[in-house]
Amino acid sequence: MVGGSHKATLKECGPDRVNLTINLFWQIWKARNRRVFDNEIQNSPNIVSKAQVEWLEYEHAREEEKEQTATANIKEHQMRGQTAGDDDVCLFTDAAISSRMIRTGQGIVARKWNGMIMKAKAIVNQYKGEPSKEEALAIRNAMLMAKQVGWTKITIHSDSKSVIDQIHSGHEYDSTIATILEDVQDLTSHFVSSRFVCISRSENEISHALAQFAIQLVNDIEFPVWLMDLVRKQMRVVAPFCN
Repeated sequence: MVGGSHKATLKECGPDRVNLTINLFWQIWKARNRRVFDNEIQNSPNIVSKAQVEWLEYEHAREEEKEQTATANIKEHQMRGQTAGDDDVCLFTDAAISSRMIRTGQGIVARKWNGMIMKAKAIVNQYKGEPSKEEALAIRNAMLMAKQVGWTKITIHSDSKSVIDQIHSGHEYDSTIATILEDVQDLTSHFVSSRFVCISRSENEISHALAQFAIQLVNDIEFPVWLMDLVRKQMRVVAPFCN
């Protein structure tokens, strides 16, 4: 009996019950202010009834908003799917630095436009790195990997806005990464199309985790076994389509 009573209590104290209770308190507070400032008296049934009506209206509006958002996401995904071809490849890159270990790591993940992972690589270097340089190197290495495999249409994703902005600028490079970005520009000639997109860290979790993992390595490796679990986890939260 104790277990059953406890479960019933938990059910009664769900989010809907909490939201309704908060709205009821709010209506009581407003009724109190009318009584104090306007000498207006409201009876208890009216207060409870108004709290219920407003709560139901709020829940209805929230459900409509969820449906509209879901519909918009589906349409967006369909449009992206229609514009992307089977030979379009999304390359996600990131870099990590460990001052304590005096190592740097690069993570590169290649995915089809529909999210399917095609290839991944973790690269380790034993030196003290600089963020912009390592991010630029990760982009260059991703393009070299794409060239070696034979992909012709690529989109490079990176969460390093400064590096992506410099690539878009064409020639205004920082002196520390100028040579690397010149290589990046030269490599674009090997592809039918190549784009460079800045994304948020939350959209780049897989390559970020791979870069962190690379720091622990002795040699570069391709496609660590645990990566697929991370991919599946991210794809349940983040839309897998290219930008």
